[in-house]
Amino acid sequence: NKIYARNCKLIKIESNKKDIFLDNNHIQGKCTSSVNLGLEYNGEIVSLMTFGKRSINNKNEFELIRFCNKINTVVIGSASKLFKHFITNYNFDQIISFADTSHFNGNLYKNLGFDYIHRTKPNYWWVIDGIRHHRFTWNKKRLVKEGANPIKTGVEIMYDRGYYRIFGCGQDKYIYYK
Repeated sequence: NKIYARNCKLIKIESNKKDIFLDNNHIQGKCTSSVNLGLEYNGEIVSLMTFGKRSINNKNEFELIRFCNKINTVVIGSASKLFKHFITNYNFDQIISFADTSHFNGNLYKNLGFDYIHRTKPNYWWVIDGIRHHRFTWNKKRLVKEGANPIKTGVEIMYDRGYYRIFGCGQDKYIYYK
C-alpha cells in the first residue's frame, strides 16, 4: 500500500494505542515515550514517531526513540512530516537517536538533518522461552533480589537458568541540533 503523508492527518497518539501499533509494526516493539506523533489515514494510524525527554548534563535533550509505518504500507514523506512537526512545536536543544546497524543504514537520519556521531559496541539480548528480552531487564541486581547467588555474574546466573544470549552489531548514534 502506498499513501502520501500530505493526505494524512497528524495526530497525538495515546500511550496504549502507541504500544499496540509498535508491537504490531516495529521490530523492537513498544517503548517508553512522552511524545507520540502519528499520521492517520481514513481513521487508521499508518505512521508513528515517538520521542522521550532526556536529562543529561542540564541539556534540553530529546531522543527520537521509534519511527515506523504500518507493515506493508509505504507512507511517503511520513518521517519528515512528523519530525518537522516535532521540531516546530517542541522546545529542545538537541535530539539524539540510534540506528541498529543490523537492520538500518541510517539514511533516514541523514535525510532529516541529523549528524552521525559514532558506532556503539555490539549489544546483546537474552532469549527466554523463545522471546528476546533486553539485557537491562535481567540485570544482576534484579536476579539477586530474586534469590540468585550474588557471587556469580549476571551472565553466569542467566546461563545457569538455561537462557542464552544473542548479539547485535552495534548502533549508529545520530544527533540533531536546533
